[in-house]
Amino acid sequence: MSPAMTARTSWWGKRSLWQRFLLLLVVIGIAAAAYFFLNRGPAPEPSIFRVSSSGGDATLVIEGNDPQWSPDGNSVLLTADDDEGVTGIYRFDLGGTEPAFVTEGGNPSWSPDGSTILFSRETTDGVSQVFTIDAGGGEATLLTDGDEPVLSPDGTLIAFSGLDQAGTAGVYTFEIATEAVTLLTPGEEPAWSPDGTMLAFVSENAEGDSEIQSWDLAGGEATFVTGGDDPTWSPDGTMIAFTGEDDAEEPAVFTVVPGSTPTLVTNGEEPSWSPDGSEFAFVRAAE
Repeated sequence: MSPAMTARTSWWGKRSLWQRFLLLLVVIGIAAAAYFFLNRGPAPEPSIFRVSSSGGDATLVIEGNDPQWSPDGNSVLLTADDDEGVTGIYRFDLGGTEPAFVTEGGNPSWSPDGSTILFSRETTDGVSQVFTIDAGGGEATLLTDGDEPVLSPDGTLIAFSGLDQAGTAGVYTFEIATEAVTLLTPGEEPAWSPDGTMLAFVSENAEGDSEIQSWDLAGGEATFVTGGDDPTWSPDGTMIAFTGEDDAEEPAVFTVVPGSTPTLVTNGEEPSWSPDGSEFAFVRAAE
């Protein structure tokens, strides 16, 4: 064959039929993934719902996270990001339309009388600090380094999560009168029992799974309750609500009487009891 009749074999032409088929499948897969990404709808927004504490249909309340039902039962605290991505604490009156901004920060909790709010806020260096602020807003007061603060029923102690010098998480108390800080036990996410004698908290077991324990302040001992996160005591002190996993390994709200088997309430997480114990506010992704 003369040089004039010699044609250069293309990159595609050098491939066998089987190789061409595989390459075609790859191209189709990439195209399908791109189409799905560009045409998918908006991601579900974390939203706050309310449901009977015995289960049933849930009612959407408002977008947000970490609901905390007020002691008078008329409103909930929540955290949400503004248009610039800054996390803030808001107060939403149930039956209202727009939440009221309280302050920047997160992990809010009410004082037992509903007059003040405890919360945490990070410094520019990433150190979490505990603050208190009037329930109507205003200037916040710094108390101590820490996170997830909750005030005791008698108003004398703040339990919170903190880190020691080795970076290990622990449950601490801050005595308001003396500002003394005391380490109780390794763990995080403390929650006071209504009589102030116990603290539910979350620890990590040897397998790396979260489990809920209760700490006896008088005896200084921890007792295993169940696996899970986000513990909160019922108003009568007989049960603990928490976040666990259902049979499909999806987040779900459960209740448990310590020493018994947990009961599934609804799909979701971050439960907060209503003051009369009849309902939960909780978080679930809403379309």
